[in-house]
Amino acid sequence: MKRRVQTLAALLGVLLAFVGVVSVPSAQAADILTQKSAGRKFTLQSKAASDRAGKPVCVSAEVEDAGNQNGKLRARTDCSAAGSWETFTLHTDDSGAHTALRSEANGLYVSAEFHDADNHFGMLRARQDGSIGGWERFDLVPQAGGWYALRYTFTEGGVTSRYYVSSEINDSGTDEGLLRARSTTTPGSWELFRLAEVTPSSAPPAAAATPARSLHALTWNVCANNGSCPMYAYTTDQFAAAVAQRAVDAQADVVLFQEFCEKLAKPLEQQLEARLDGGADTWDVRFAPIQYQIAGTDTWAQKTCAKNRGAYGVAVAVPAENTWYRAVELASPQGKERRTALCAAVPSWSVMACSAHFSTGGAGYDDPERDDQSRQAAFLATEVARYSGYRPVFGGDLNATPTVTPTGSTVPVLQPLYDAYKECDEPADRPTKGSIKLDYLFAPGSATWSGCTIGSDTGNPSDHRPVRGTVTLPAR
Repeated sequence: MKRRVQTLAALLGVLLAFVGVVSVPSAQAADILTQKSAGRKFTLQSKAASDRAGKPVCVSAEVEDAGNQNGKLRARTDCSAAGSWETFTLHTDDSGAHTALRSEANGLYVSAEFHDADNHFGMLRARQDGSIGGWERFDLVPQAGGWYALRYTFTEGGVTSRYYVSSEINDSGTDEGLLRARSTTTPGSWELFRLAEVTPSSAPPAAAATPARSLHALTWNVCANNGSCPMYAYTTDQFAAAVAQRAVDAQADVVLFQEFCEKLAKPLEQQLEARLDGGADTWDVRFAPIQYQIAGTDTWAQKTCAKNRGAYGVAVAVPAENTWYRAVELASPQGKERRTALCAAVPSWSVMACSAHFSTGGAGYDDPERDDQSRQAAFLATEVARYSGYRPVFGGDLNATPTVTPTGSTVPVLQPLYDAYKECDEPADRPTKGSIKLDYLFAPGSATWSGCTIGSDTGNPSDHRPVRGTVTLPAR
């Protein structure tokens, strides 16, 4: 069944942010469980240190110091030489009301340590390996000229105090430029910081000319952060084994995930390598976060998973030749989760594998009129086709049925995708969650799908059924 062609121009005039292209980091660049993410990354410039040096000076997390100095934050590095010690990600466990900083150097959250005494009282240190707690939550307070102040709220003995983070540039020796939550006055230059997004710009590697080939694709919303799903209660090993088994059942070459937790990527990668007979270093599992806007700012922080599983979002599993992956933020309802897609290149196959998770739509949900879902579909239809030489194999949990329409419209939400691509289970459109179809696999119109299978509810630890099929792509 070929759905009617609709003009997309009216839907494409939407503000969409593109997150930085990510190359594979070294093992030294980040903690092994957080090094697979395409989320936004930032440097933190100190105004006071920059003014004194006459050039931008960035904050470092000094992860090779010893004892209780390990991971201390200090404004001391020329920003032009910034590396993993000077790179941070932003996270939130309260829908953007507060933010936490995580160091790319060791994968740990920054704490304001109020148990220390004397000149280290309130010292900032990248040291929290667990979930975000009170010591890790900061207010990001906008100041003039694009600067921010970081404010920490400390309560003890029923007394609440608010401290701004200072970079103490007049200290000497190893404490020069130390960051400490200690100022209770109006922020001055010592308390001003600028977040500069690290956005390397590059295109994917050139796609190879390839003969016609068939690929086994699988998509699954794994429900890793929903307490009503059995998967939520699984240990990391149980999760990786359960997901890898579905990949084995599908003999998958490409796997798309939604409702995924960042720190599950590496254990799953290892399970795929063990179970799919490829051996070590044959798979890569990449991750991209869903985000919330930080209160009172135009800056975004990654939504966290429960149970100390890192950020929350989508993932793609592809062959380990992958070195380029890109997170693409989707226009989403104001004040709600900013949804995302993630694309990863497989050059030797000339395939771009993309996983997406659309906003929830309908009465009582984030997008009650389904207008943003329509924009997300129109954008995704264009975005996955923009990589020269690559054939898109994509899909995910799109949170809409094939026929549902926005309020006041006769055009189905997902029409732009059906206009340009073939869907694995069209026209059967079998249900993938309860009695409705929400999960999809698409490929170019010149491709052919076969063996499309919807998983069973029996023994399924998620509230979505996995969808798998074989796609035959023409020569390129």
